[in-house]
Amino acid sequence: MKRLFVTGGTGFIGKTFVPLALEAGYQVRVLTRNARSLASWERAGVLPVVGDLLSPGPWQEEAAASEWVVHLAQPLTFGSRVTRKRAEAYRDQRLRMDSMLLESLKPGVARRVLYVGGTSYYGDQGPQLVTEDTTPRPSGWGPFIAPAIESLAGYRARGLPLVEAYPGSVYGPGSWFQEYALNPLKKGERLFGIKGTETRRISPIHVEDCARALLHLLEHGEPGKRYFVVDDEPVPFSELLRVAAESLGVSYKATRLPRWLCHLMLGPVVTDSLTVEARLSNARLHCTGFQFRYPTIREGVPAVVKQRAR
Repeated sequence: MKRLFVTGGTGFIGKTFVPLALEAGYQVRVLTRNARSLASWERAGVLPVVGDLLSPGPWQEEAAASEWVVHLAQPLTFGSRVTRKRAEAYRDQRLRMDSMLLESLKPGVARRVLYVGGTSYYGDQGPQLVTEDTTPRPSGWGPFIAPAIESLAGYRARGLPLVEAYPGSVYGPGSWFQEYALNPLKKGERLFGIKGTETRRISPIHVEDCARALLHLLEHGEPGKRYFVVDDEPVPFSELLRVAAESLGVSYKATRLPRWLCHLMLGPVVTDSLTVEARLSNARLHCTGFQFRYPTIREGVPAVVKQRAR
């Protein structure tokens, strides 16, 4: 049986990824800080490993003995206004988490290590379609994840078979899409946007396709390469909301706020992230043979709404 070590298994993507990995025949070990969750993981067929990515411990031996590793975990990025101080703390924690995991892995044992990064590393590239080989121009969260991503070269030089995956705007039941789109729309509430971003595009992906793509790249991704994990069609964020409203059978009302006000309310890091133009190509992912279930939001968003209605 293939031994797989997963960090971030309790997160939005991880909760979809872990069952898929079990179905694919992996013996899944999930790192968890919560000892109270052990029984629920075991009932699901998962071997829980108690530990914290910010602290050394026996969990590193479990990671080192695994042939396959998926690193989904990252520090929390929500909860209050994001100041530069909070963003710098995120940067430092991410570097330490990556170091604790990657330094413990053994090149001769690990067959593939899937590292999940963030597309804000590429920043605002304008209206051009961006590929993984485009020179990054980090913006928003980008400058605060750049040190972690750029440190990966050293681990590759050590012989770690790193495959890098960069999911776009992941939507699905739960997380931001539920809280900031579906719930307000169902209540008939007005949604808020930022003035001047009406035509900016994001590169979305349904959470199920995201998890499936990560599992696919674990087996078929080429070490040393990056892959954007996005669907076939970059769209304006307003179009995502419009399709959500249409799927719910409600009207979509929006108020656009000036950028300076968003800076005050959300902080510059989040505001800059929300105003980035992100038209990302999935051609490299397609070339690996991956097939989407939800190639655009027109298939994916109604599926989310239908699932939430059950």
